[in-house]
Amino acid sequence: MIKIISLVICMAFMSSFAWAQSANDWESGEQIFDKICQYCHTQGVGPVLTGRNLPPVYFTTIARNGLNAMPAFRPTELSPEDLEKVANFLSQSAGEGNQ
Repeated sequence: MIKIISLVICMAFMSSFAWAQSANDWESGEQIFDKICQYCHTQGVGPVLTGRNLPPVYFTTIARNGLNAMPAFRPTELSPEDLEKVANFLSQSAGEGNQ
């Protein structure tokens, strides 16, 4: 039950930031991650994404199509360019213990 409540809060939190940004307002993949993704992916709702040494296509595919509790982000919510920025950031990021 707590996971469901966390998921609902996470999705509301995520969506408010995603729609508050206009296209091309994001400066970096790290900024996108910090504003949209990190809340769920650092609070135990979703898996840790940093430091996993996964290719960018892994992140873009899941972000566009969703997976389990992960919602799908439409191109109107996160542009292809911005999605590529965050995917590249995650692909190159160090893990918690590796920073």
